[in-house]
Amino acid sequence: MVKWLMHDSHIHLAMEPLRNNYIDSIDAFLRDNGKYILTQGTDIVDFDENFQIAEETNKLYPNTIQVAIGLHPTFFEEITLALGIVEDVFEKCQKKMILFEDIFNKKKEKVSAIGECGLDYYQFSLNNEYTKEQKEQLKEIQKIMLRNEIQLAVENSLPMSIHSRDVNGSKECLQDAIRIIAEEGKGTLKGSFHSYTGDISQLNQIIDLGFHVGFNSIITYKSGNTVREILKKTPLDRILFETDGPFLPPQSVRKNKKIKEKFAQPKDIREIMEVACQVKNLSMEKLEKVTDENYRNLFT
Repeated sequence: MVKWLMHDSHIHLAMEPLRNNYIDSIDAFLRDNGKYILTQGTDIVDFDENFQIAEETNKLYPNTIQVAIGLHPTFFEEITLALGIVEDVFEKCQKKMILFEDIFNKKKEKVSAIGECGLDYYQFSLNNEYTKEQKEQLKEIQKIMLRNEIQLAVENSLPMSIHSRDVNGSKECLQDAIRIIAEEGKGTLKGSFHSYTGDISQLNQIIDLGFHVGFNSIITYKSGNTVREILKKTPLDRILFETDGPFLPPQSVRKNKKIKEKFAQPKDIREIMEVACQVKNLSMEKLEKVTDENYRNLFT
């Protein structure tokens, strides 16, 4: 009889406090019917650490950890703050992309996906130091880099893990990401929009592209009604679950006053899926079966 298993399709095992005790955290996940974890590299400086974590873990628990590497969009804002001149940022980002591609080509046999990458219009919208023109230039830099990463994924037949975070109340960022994927994906690109918080119209566009959507602990929060409604309307064969650890601890951790260091870790997938069972009116066995297949078809 096939044993269906849980997965964590988006986590940052190289980030503290997860990095400090990741083996124990993974062991707890595996003992609770977990199997697959996709750890995400977000900048060149953490790629090697993610590869190392995967290698060490897979010696103990074969084929458990898959690795995604990409350039997180907020990285480009960080360069802007450091240099202060957008024109210089574009040149710096181009050099970074060349270095990223070089690392990828050397390590591609260890890479299961390109990500975390995408667009983020939220972070720089909070910075009053940028002029309106500079903000528009930053958007264009992010779009160019995303196109480059999509092309790399298509050329190597790899799925993507897409980040898209908008200014509150806006749909521009997610819509731009959908459009760019449609233009560059050549009808073959697959992947996941992680931590999905868009609307039904955009969800349908993502499904039409052949992509999946990732749901995390937001669905366990009292404030998560909108995302729970989106989950209810998402086809089962397009759903993935994620923790986005160490970010977004589930509700049980957030409200527990005895837990001093509150962060998300792989074992929290159980709580996320229990809420999803209620939302979708499904048994855990059915939810595990289909979403396990979703993960394996994309990332293994």
